[in-house]
Amino acid sequence: MTVSFDGSPAALAALADADAARALAEDVGAGDLTASLVDPVRRAQARVLAREAAVICGAPWVEATLRQVDPSLQATWLVAEGQRCAADQVVLEVTGPARSLLTAERTMLNFLQLLSAVATATAT
Repeated sequence: MTVSFDGSPAALAALADADAARALAEDVGAGDLTASLVDPVRRAQARVLAREAAVICGAPWVEATLRQVDPSLQATWLVAEGQRCAADQVVLEVTGPARSLLTAERTMLNFLQLLSAVATATAT
């Protein structure tokens, strides 16, 4: 049996949404106890910094994770999907409610790290 994936933006978004939902169910489950300790009205900004040179990959998964945790979280990409970044370069900034940002952080970073590592190895 051959399985194919059409690669369209809609199919990619659906895949990212499903993956993010599964990952959040596993990582967060019924709630994030650590994030619940943060004042619910506090806002925060996070910067994702590349530790080494890489090809950035995973934006649809990061965006799906943020959207599912809290649609008010705003991502600003400083390095586009498929582009190279240098060591110590800021790749992404996320702003929004601190609780939501903390809840999304681990899942979002897992996707970004794994997919960027594969893209970097592939490019090499």
